Amino acid sequence: MFIIAPKIILTCDDNFNILEDKAVLFDDNILEIDSLENLQKSHPQAKLIPTPKDTLLLPAFINPHTHLEFSANNGNLVFGDFLKWLDSVFNNREQLNEKSKEKLISQNIHKMLKSGTATIGEISSFGSDLSPCVNSQARVVFFNEILGSNANFIQAKKEEFLTRYEKSMRFKTSKFIPAISVHAPYSTHPELAKFAIKLARENNHLLSTHFLESNHENNWLRLKKGGFKKSLAKFSKNPMPFYTPQSFLELFKDQRTLFTHCVYFKEWNLLDKNLHSITHCAFSNRLLSKNTFKLKSALKNGVNIHLGTDGLSSNTSLSMLDEMRANLLIHDDLELENFAKILLLMATNKAAKALNLNLGQIQKGKIADFSLFALPYSTNLKQLPLQFILQSKEVLKLFIEGKECKL
Repeated sequence: MFIIAPKIILTCDDNFNILEDKAVLFDDNILEIDSLENLQKSHPQAKLIPTPKDTLLLPAFINPHTHLEFSANNGNLVFGDFLKWLDSVFNNREQLNEKSKEKLISQNIHKMLKSGTATIGEISSFGSDLSPCVNSQARVVFFNEILGSNANFIQAKKEEFLTRYEKSMRFKTSKFIPAISVHAPYSTHPELAKFAIKLARENNHLLSTHFLESNHENNWLRLKKGGFKKSLAKFSKNPMPFYTPQSFLELFKDQRTLFTHCVYFKEWNLLDKNLHSITHCAFSNRLLSKNTFKLKSALKNGVNIHLGTDGLSSNTSLSMLDEMRANLLIHDDLELENFAKILLLMATNKAAKALNLNLGQIQKGKIADFSLFALPYSTNLKQLPLQFILQSKEVLKLFIEGKECKL
């Protein structure tokens, strides 16, 4: 057993309690929260973790949506319009995938760890990210992705997907969790989507999907027109939408699913508030979409909204702190002090609930995933969450399942 005694604890519980001069007793899980004196008295065998004087402890961040296979992007892709970006992905993906070797992916995972992220939701399109994810210190929810719009290649797509999926299942542990991603309604034939969702249902896997990310997708699904008709003609003759927004959502009924982006989403009554959640990627949306996710309205609907960075194909950083800072600037209709608390919950508590993981809070019984940062200079506790987001860059220490990461 161990004890860690920071100056301040941001519990990131549902009430966003802030604790002063309390200590945490833990092994793999959090066992007790009390004064250091009381914990040392009741558990004299517990080892005290040495920490600097002015420190802040909070749950480790959770980034549930990354694309590490695109780690090599460095100006290769076009921003400002989703279809222009998508064309640049098709034109550069072999080159980018070739450059995104295990070493580069491992380096980016390490950067995420140093910025306080312990759990990653990785969307894996090709499987080239499997080895670095398995061998990393991070907890990885590994979303094997399926896509394909041409009916002539459905069987081949199923077989290729199953090969990747079955390989990932060999490495399943508490820190490597295979899952399934249905790419998007414009790119995934209903037969492939139903096949993958059935597999998820039978094996109790999490699901993730991209949904209503761009104006082009919105026009395609709702009006059957727009730029996607020309774009998808490269893959099938006279393409038509496979789904309406409603029929696509129906596929995921009764399935725990993370819907990513949802910039043009309005079907709030069709989401299951116990099973469905939205991954908000503000920086990525600014680069690719013609609109901004209406976060204030979404929060009022009571759906679980959490943060993700997306990949380096549409972001310049995989740090959740950078993503929170972007949110502070983009969503200028939300009051700063309270919004900072909301963002920290979206990066911890809310994301853990979306992934159905027993972490994301400094609370007795939760898995001991937490990070230690230098305490920022702040005039009062009301300002502390905001100042923490604005000033912090890297952790002093990071713990996953109670074990300190090597950083």
